[in-house]
Amino acid sequence: MMMATIWVGLLGALLMFSGDMLLYYTPEDFSYGPKSSKEEKIQGIIDVMKRLPAKRIMAAGMIGPIAAFFYCVGFYHIVLIANEQSRALATAAFLLSCFGIITGGAYHSHCSYLGLLGDDKYRNALHIVARYFQKLPLILYAGEGAGFLLLICLIAAGNTVLPRWMFLVSPGILFLLKPAVGRLPKGIRVIVSGGWTNLISVIYYAASLLVLSV
Repeated sequence: MMMATIWVGLLGALLMFSGDMLLYYTPEDFSYGPKSSKEEKIQGIIDVMKRLPAKRIMAAGMIGPIAAFFYCVGFYHIVLIANEQSRALATAAFLLSCFGIITGGAYHSHCSYLGLLGDDKYRNALHIVARYFQKLPLILYAGEGAGFLLLICLIAAGNTVLPRWMFLVSPGILFLLKPAVGRLPKGIRVIVSGGWTNLISVIYYAASLLVLSV
């Protein structure tokens, strides 16, 4: 069952990453730089999405809740890899991570509105939606951040079936590299930086499958 949940988690991460690419992938890259403000970054994403077909934007948004469900199943592996003494801490990490990714699925879905309302004639509505959109990550990062921090502690303390060094490729540690990947050259930056919040889980789940299958 443990391996099955990891595979499902990997599916969820890949699905959400695919949704990211459907939402705003463009060979032209983003117009903002690594030191841009949140408002400039959101506007840069809107500038990309408003030029894409509406059906593509809507399909991308619908992926969010579906991928979040698979993510939640995948997060249950945290409980399964923990030893008996750490089961309560692992359960807390599982529940907090689920809380965060459920908000993340809604965040992904709401991103579609930015593209669909990107036209200048919807400027006032777009401004309201963008303000609301900026508040959702606060819940997302609070939940997943706490869950990932507990996961780091569990692995580093040797309270799981994973080797201790695996904490280095855990989502919480890899997330800290986001400023660095934001400085990647144009072309690859839109893929890696744009999808980094899901790629960190892809890397972690893939590493876990590799380690546990040896």
